[in-house]
Amino acid sequence: MKKIYPPTTPYLTMNVVVLHGSPRKGMNSDTLADMLLKGLNETGLHQVTHFYVNDLNISHCQGCLHCVKPPHSCRIDDDMQKIYRAYKAADIIVWASPMYWGYLTAQLKTVQDRMEALAWAGFEDKTFAVLITYRHHYQSAVTMFERIAPHFHIKLHSLACRTYDPETRRDLPILKCEKELEQAHQLGIKLGSG
Repeated sequence: MKKIYPPTTPYLTMNVVVLHGSPRKGMNSDTLADMLLKGLNETGLHQVTHFYVNDLNISHCQGCLHCVKPPHSCRIDDDMQKIYRAYKAADIIVWASPMYWGYLTAQLKTVQDRMEALAWAGFEDKTFAVLITYRHHYQSAVTMFERIAPHFHIKLHSLACRTYDPETRRDLPILKCEKELEQAHQLGIKLGSG
């Protein structure tokens, strides 16, 4: 196997935001994100900003439509403002989440709903890496990203990893999902290589 060495380029090549949707730090979806970042870091120096959504104070979207009018800002002053700023500056957004009842976690869904403020200006022309861990189904979340990607000119990459054995009805440790971990690693290399 060919060993890849980090380049010696002293400048940052990409700005990356990782939205960690799991309330359990360091578990399956975070491990997939780590593997993607490992691959990405083999291609250059990158600025990576992590948001562990469960640790943030983010209110639900109120549907007030304040964001419809310029300057298209959300009137709720909470930790979502940090995500807005980081998102606007990012080249790559990593959405990492387990599936709860067939969709993203409630924490990450709240962030997703609050992205309405950027839908009018600032959401488009990004690269998304959607990393999903699941037991039974993942299609609902991935399909949502597939539907919005063309409208917002988003370059979409998705990876779903089943961390459950339906025959034994037991969860699988993420480290047993070697194929998907390597796919996440390779996706990071691909994204970092442009």
